[in-house]
Amino acid sequence: MIVCLYNPKSKTRTEYLNQAQQILLKHRSAETPVGIVRNAGREDQRAQITTLGDLDKADVDMFSIVIIGNSQTYVSNGRMITPRGYRI
Repeated sequence: MIVCLYNPKSKTRTEYLNQAQQILLKHRSAETPVGIVRNAGREDQRAQITTLGDLDKADVDMFSIVIIGNSQTYVSNGRMITPRGYRI
């Protein structure tokens, strides 16, 4: 299961993202890819990829969306990929 956190941190809500990180680290590897998009769909949109273990060091604010991959998610050519699991 992929986890998406919308508006995860603000000036007054500073600890929720760290709490979510600690909960998820109990069930997922610290190397799990995490994508962060700030100002999605706007001219100054910015995207970065980090890991669940380093999420607390990432630049995240109330304009961010944080997407935490699952056990199958990997990074290739600067993009997070989660296979759908379909077999042909």
